[in-house]
Amino acid sequence: MTSEFYISACLRQAKPRLSTMLKLMFSEAQAFGQKTQWLGSVIALMEPLGFQERTIRTALFRLAEHKMIQIERHGRRSLCMLTPPAAEAILSARQRINIPSSRSFNEDWIMLVNSGGISAARYATTRKQLLDLDYCILAPNVLARPASYTRGMQTGEDHGLALFEVSGTQLAAAVRQPLFGKMEWDLDLASELYNEFLRRFEPLRQMLGQRGAFTDEQAYMVRLLVSHGYQHCRRADQLLPQELLPENWPAMQAYQTYVALYAGCAAQARRHILKITEAPAAEPADVPAPARRHLARRAGTYMTA
Repeated sequence: MTSEFYISACLRQAKPRLSTMLKLMFSEAQAFGQKTQWLGSVIALMEPLGFQERTIRTALFRLAEHKMIQIERHGRRSLCMLTPPAAEAILSARQRINIPSSRSFNEDWIMLVNSGGISAARYATTRKQLLDLDYCILAPNVLARPASYTRGMQTGEDHGLALFEVSGTQLAAAVRQPLFGKMEWDLDLASELYNEFLRRFEPLRQMLGQRGAFTDEQAYMVRLLVSHGYQHCRRADQLLPQELLPENWPAMQAYQTYVALYAGCAAQARRHILKITEAPAAEPADVPAPARRHLARRAGTYMTA
């Protein structure tokens, strides 16, 4: 089977959201030095993924309303770019998923404990923020992540949580204490997603060493799709230390597949993005506004047209 077959299958099965793929595409282009793109280039880069021009335009303007995308008018042309906060957030998320999900009690950890000093609603909001920064839930009121994660929220004091810097040995001992009770971690969803990811992308990984396996456009699509797919898996992963995980946990194999494809397709993807964004392509015509209804007098009767 060809790379085209597997890429098409990935698109059909993953059904990525256009807004998500737009943000990923802008981030990719920015990583290759293209911080701004004409609207025509944006459309040309998204159409191979199966999105139509009109829906691309609509999604762009919705992202602009949410301060994710900035659109500047230059005559009849539109220049598009990520807003600085959006670019920083996407870069931070990228840097976190580039860290292997394998964790161990052999390293130092930061532990945050909710000792009851904040309301349940505030703790729920804080916990969501911390989970987005790759903390794991070791117990209902205990979150932790390796001390090596240096970006993002570093302390819990501003959120009413007690902070402890502990060795992995201390943390492992704490988990075994009655304070933690018998935690029932739901690992089924993450395991299912990782295995699904491997079924989709392992065939493409096997093609990497073949000469001419991907065109530049296909390499660009693979890089976006594997990034989207792996991020989806990581969001479901509770990122527990490996000592608390079952044998044959698929996270590391999925990470290796992601890295192999994401890095292996970089040169061709860069060539495709630069070809599209640097080409002096004509800007697509503006989408005409819906026809305005007006009244016409015909033989004493008002009619709409």
